[in-house]
Amino acid sequence: MKSIFSILRVMIMVIAVIIFFAGTAFTVLGAYDFVHAFTHLSGDGERSERTMAISLIKAVDLFLIAVVLFVFSLGLQVLFNHKPDNTLLQTLPRWLQVKNFMDLKVILWEAILTTLVISYLADVARIKISGGEVTEHSLLIPAAILVISISLYFLKKGEHGKHDS
Repeated sequence: MKSIFSILRVMIMVIAVIIFFAGTAFTVLGAYDFVHAFTHLSGDGERSERTMAISLIKAVDLFLIAVVLFVFSLGLQVLFNHKPDNTLLQTLPRWLQVKNFMDLKVILWEAILTTLVISYLADVARIKISGGEVTEHSLLIPAAILVISISLYFLKKGEHGKHDS
């Protein structure tokens, strides 16, 4: 039975490393968009400013997705690397010291909410800058943000209530 858990731990570490590399890829893509945004400075005034703004917002969006993936990767490593002298856990900031899946889920939900807000703002900005209209369909993301926010509120309230008793 111990060997099954060892194999499972190795597999989860492999998954965590793959997720880390996915975060790295999003970081590289975000850096490319960030640098590419400044190539529009020499363009024709207002249009180049709009294109630059959209590229910068897209870069921030990609960086936030990368942060979500890095936090997820790190959370998996911390959760499945149980050693009494775990120096990784001690060196992490307090908000990243996950002790169970609930802690990791809350951290990821908060990061995903931030990413969704920035992504939505980027899409709305892109639509408005290109002269389009924001329609009812554009309200799906804010509705999802609201539902996740309410769920997170009740999740935190429930966890806080457990610790008070």
